[in-house]
Amino acid sequence: MNEMIDLHNHYAQLHKNNFYDNILFSYQWWFLVLITVGLWITWAYFVDKQRLNIIILTGLFTSITALVLDDIGISMALWIYPYYVVPFSSVQYPIDLGIIPVFYMLLYQYFRQWKSYLAILTLVTLFAAFVVEPLFVKSGIYILLNWEHWYSATGYLTMGIIVKGLVDKISGKYLGES
Repeated sequence: MNEMIDLHNHYAQLHKNNFYDNILFSYQWWFLVLITVGLWITWAYFVDKQRLNIIILTGLFTSITALVLDDIGISMALWIYPYYVVPFSSVQYPIDLGIIPVFYMLLYQYFRQWKSYLAILTLVTLFAAFVVEPLFVKSGIYILLNWEHWYSATGYLTMGIIVKGLVDKISGKYLGES
């Protein structure tokens, strides 16, 4: 056990040093910061203020899901993020707390009917998994170790279906929305 603690402490120090020496203020770091801020500003402009509670619930569910799945994926050495915004975590907060919730919230807001929601969700899923993810790989922000892009596509689609079903049920039961 002492060896594991020593290795963990050594890794934590390397992680922190890498952040300050190689990541902070790199173009990848700036990109992640700007995309996060830009998406949240865009969301604040376009969000339906009348349905804000239920839309935020959608974001909360997708963020929590993304954070948990990201932590599992990193822990199981399925992928890594060589560039991150904060020095104390390997999780990609701009993706889990920015890109993913904003897109799912906008989808939920603008596509209330299942048929249109599923069609757009499928298009966004394909774009995210087969265009955006490869660009993140090419830029060095994301490295696939034991993972394939189509696994992500399955996850994005499944998450979108489950979250919409859950939020629809909650909104109908407790908020009287249909």
